[in-house]
Amino acid sequence: MSSLEALITPSVIRWARESAGLTVQEAAKKLKRPVEDIEAWESGDKRPSITQARKASELYRRPLAAFYLPEPPKDFEILRDYRSLPLDERREYSPKLLVIIRTAIEHQQWTREFLIAEGTEPLSFVGSANIHSLPNEVAINILQTLDVTPDEQYSCRTRDDALRLWMRKAERKGIFIFREGQVDLRECRGFVISDEYAPFVYLNSEDARAAQLFTLVHELTHIWLDQSGISNLSANGLYNFPEASTVEAFCNKVASEALLVRTTFVNEWLKLNNDTTIENRIEKLSDKFKISEEAIARRLLEDGRISNRKYDELRDYYQDRWRKLKDFEKKRLKEAEGGPSFYIKKLSNNGYAYTQTVASAFKGGQISGREASSLLGVKVNHIPKLALAAGFPLSVKG
Repeated sequence: MSSLEALITPSVIRWARESAGLTVQEAAKKLKRPVEDIEAWESGDKRPSITQARKASELYRRPLAAFYLPEPPKDFEILRDYRSLPLDERREYSPKLLVIIRTAIEHQQWTREFLIAEGTEPLSFVGSANIHSLPNEVAINILQTLDVTPDEQYSCRTRDDALRLWMRKAERKGIFIFREGQVDLRECRGFVISDEYAPFVYLNSEDARAAQLFTLVHELTHIWLDQSGISNLSANGLYNFPEASTVEAFCNKVASEALLVRTTFVNEWLKLNNDTTIENRIEKLSDKFKISEEAIARRLLEDGRISNRKYDELRDYYQDRWRKLKDFEKKRLKEAEGGPSFYIKKLSNNGYAYTQTVASAFKGGQISGREASSLLGVKVNHIPKLALAAGFPLSVKG
């Protein structure tokens, strides 16, 4: 049986490899086949055996049946590309981002189906706004829906605490949030899959915590508009379709209004000494409001207090400074052989709400241990510890 050829579609098996974020060389090594075999499968010059095709489907995390499709499925049509890119950059996704998007879509579709089967009511706030709504009114509605008050945010001890506050409040209202890194901030800072049952938000964990907070509220606004998409929140470059700049500007405006109450912000700004540098004043406001200096600069741009040129200069400076700090921190942790535990990393990658949902389905017997293992990306015997880290203790027999 193993010698029988699998009548796969060459373009589909190539798409499966690329969407898994693997080079031909990496796939060949993991499948223990010569590079020439992988290339031949993808060109149509040779077919894999059924056994080889099955191993490839496991490696690429695709059902074997997908290889027999007449053409590659359009996985990412659900996400509109709101990114603003310079003229000299090609509009493509890196292999790592491709994997993150595909995994998010798989998680979101499973969660949606599970919640509907459980009789969950649709979320009323999804699509409750439109591009013609007043940004301040949408911001107020987001704050009220999530039960977040500005004083709660401002009184947080650290920027980390402020981000956690917003994330937990959003998750309690049915919004699924997950974070993962290894994606360049210039490519993507976040994306959202809007859905009335299971909206999913991705935050690039390569970004500073305070910057992630602005991205989170930006993506929440996309949910209020019921518009899925991927963005990098840049203020320059080219957008993928004409109305994208309008949508992104609207989401940025709402995020600013939600995170920085206008009267409070203006009062704090006027208290600052005009003789100090703009960078110094922005730093003080960042400390006060627990959001990034870049977000403060964006608000000053929106209010006409700094020019576009100055904002671009500040944004580039803050992002470059963060990249250098991030690289230093990675090097330090590597040398110290420290860093977050396996379960904390996995929990961040999957998200608290999603992990709890899968664990609940497993505990209730709606899904098997094998399915829960696949959905969470951990071995079956690791599920109880991961669930416990998410605040959902399991009592699993056997």
